[in-house]
Amino acid sequence: MTKHKKEDQKLEDLTEEIHEELNEIQNEEELESENDEQEQESLWNDEFSRLKEAFARQQADYDNFKKRVERDREDMMFFLKADILKKVLPRIDDMQRIITATPEEQRVWAIYEWIVSIEKKLVADLERLWVKSFVSKWEKVDPDKHEVMTQVPWEEWVIVDEFEKWYMIGDRVLRVAKVVVGQG
Repeated sequence: MTKHKKEDQKLEDLTEEIHEELNEIQNEEELESENDEQEQESLWNDEFSRLKEAFARQQADYDNFKKRVERDREDMMFFLKADILKKVLPRIDDMQRIITATPEEQRVWAIYEWIVSIEKKLVADLERLWVKSFVSKWEKVDPDKHEVMTQVPWEEWVIVDEFEKWYMIGDRVLRVAKVVVGQG
């Protein structure tokens, strides 16, 4: 081979080698670029997931806060009503005792009719405030609703008489009944 051809061959081989190396470098750069993009995408996905979880926690905390505020508001309303009503209930009890204890011949007097009328109006006002009264006579004693004041000979733990009725506001006991029970 001529010197010229050998040099051309070397030049071709060298050119081909350079092209191969350039292709390898380009392939590596593309691979690195893809890896960088995948890493970046993975980082974004991780950050997105973290923020999504944080948002969900904040949303749950907010919902719990709203429920707690509503429950606290209801409790406050109950205790405010209860405080006022506990001062009124003894007056209603007094009127009911007067009505019950009044002899038959005096029940035609105007003052008796006035007391009955006032008592009915007060009871109606309580009902408008969602206050319910319950008569406990002849029931078994329930410690959540009754306070035993004394015992008499009768069927055991059956309420024979009550000094005061028990009242509820909604599903909460406002005042327990004061009762007389049988001792068996």
